[in-house]
Amino acid sequence: MKRCVELRYNYNLANRTINKKSQTINTMKKTAIIIALALAPIISWSQNAFDSFENKRDVTSVVVTKNMIKLLSKMDLDSSDPEAQAYLNLVNNLENIKVFITENPTVSAEMDSAVRTYLSQSNKLGELMRVKDKGQDIKFYSKEGKNDNFVSELLMHLTGNVDGKQTSVIMSITGNIDLKQISKLTSELKVPGSEQLKNLEKNKNN
Repeated sequence: MKRCVELRYNYNLANRTINKKSQTINTMKKTAIIIALALAPIISWSQNAFDSFENKRDVTSVVVTKNMIKLLSKMDLDSSDPEAQAYLNLVNNLENIKVFITENPTVSAEMDSAVRTYLSQSNKLGELMRVKDKGQDIKFYSKEGKNDNFVSELLMHLTGNVDGKQTSVIMSITGNIDLKQISKLTSELKVPGSEQLKNLEKNKNN
């Protein structure tokens, strides 16, 4: 009889221990879900901060995806040319490029608001350079990369006169971005304001 009581006691104790462990695991799962849900808007905002402008009227958009970048990195350039090789390395390390341009005052105000909101929620983005030239106000922001010559995100916001018209431009680039090389790519894309990145390259070299 005593042996039977001991067995029943041990069985109940084991059940309570299992139940406690199960409750702990469930609590951890719930906590993980809550954290994931809390972070989701931040992650989503980071990924889609400016995407809504792509389908807006009066917006010229250029979106270069990772798949297109992979194709560009396979271009048959002279591998013995250091400059060509550096260009290929630059392209191969990019994630995406997004450019949005408008002359519409209402959309321009929306772009300004989107940039302000994005900067306020992206505390890792810091001002890299600002330029006021020929009626243009251009600001560059970046997120730290693997060293001083690289950034993981580059954001440009331009407001002002472009070819005689009041214009707003957002350019967002993500990846492993070589600041000494990126101006070569943006100049080919003919993004207004991006030519100022050459000044950044000169400053880096000095």
